[in-house]
Amino acid sequence: MTIHYYLEGYSGDSLKSRRYELRELPSVVGRHVECDLQLNMESISRQHARFDLVDNKLIVTDLGSTNGTFVNRQCIREPTELEAGFVLHLGDHEFRLMVEVGPLTQAARDSTRVGIGNLPNQFPLHTREFFELLQRRMVKGYKQLIAHNDGSPFAFELLGRGDHPILGESPAALFNLAETLDSEAALSRLFRERCFEDAARAKISVPLFFNTHPNESNDFDSLLSELTRLRAIYPMLELVFEVHEAAITDLDAMAEVRRSLKRLNIGLAYDDFGAGQARLLEVVEVPPDYLKFDIALVRDLEGSTAGRYQLLSTLNDLISGLGIKTLAEGVETEQTAALCREIGIDLIQGFLYGRPEPIIECERASTF
Repeated sequence: MTIHYYLEGYSGDSLKSRRYELRELPSVVGRHVECDLQLNMESISRQHARFDLVDNKLIVTDLGSTNGTFVNRQCIREPTELEAGFVLHLGDHEFRLMVEVGPLTQAARDSTRVGIGNLPNQFPLHTREFFELLQRRMVKGYKQLIAHNDGSPFAFELLGRGDHPILGESPAALFNLAETLDSEAALSRLFRERCFEDAARAKISVPLFFNTHPNESNDFDSLLSELTRLRAIYPMLELVFEVHEAAITDLDAMAEVRRSLKRLNIGLAYDDFGAGQARLLEVVEVPPDYLKFDIALVRDLEGSTAGRYQLLSTLNDLISGLGIKTLAEGVETEQTAALCREIGIDLIQGFLYGRPEPIIECERASTF
């Protein structure tokens, strides 16, 4: 039985798929003219990946490419077994592995594909553009004012926005696309790096709150390693690391994160408190420097007799009593701000005091 392997993908802007034969195995794929399969495409390395047949199994190995080799949208670090129908990305170029059994005839091409017949109708849109955004760092750093409860400036929260002509600015849309490509952490890291870079250029000297994607909390060791690297590059920035409430589930791990942040001279904030379960035990056992009340607790806050007011007041008294500064998110009206002051919340963030704005375009106002 003769088995033929090939990659099927789209060339340029053409809507017609094209097949790229793996005529001999092992087969090196890349831009170099001496590769077994030459793909003269931008973002593919000179020698990008190698395909081998080992014990009748097709194996792909990345050859130290610049932009990575992905199998089913997972970046591979080791030789990886392939099956018919698997999606491969070489750089930002997308292919599907196809298999034919029998003589390499036109009839065989038409009728003996194994595993899957045609490319699916719903590939994630703009895959190439997304990987271009990551590769070329096409994002911008934004900041939003955090004020004292009297309205005077205190700090900024760092936020990222896209800067790709096709994908647009919306971080929500970019993270939705990143989720389909299992690249949420990569996008989050890029936003963070750009914000730190821009903040340093702007010489911002006030506290800077920065976010992480929930997926990054699955590997705090890697996250802390990255923060150690960034702290060495930007020792001048006053940083506050925001952790989503839902990520605070392992007290021992969180305590180690707290100790590591202290060594790096980075503050700690618990974000979106009250969005799910109010994890009071975690707050007591591993107290942060700041606690941010979720927008759901704050928005449309009514008078002092309302249940939400009473709940927020009780929580604020408890948390403030632990020496933790409290912050209300999503404040949009003077009435809400006045009620937050009445409760005793320390800090306020929301459209009332400022919308997100580019860091670099506002350099003159960055340090108050």
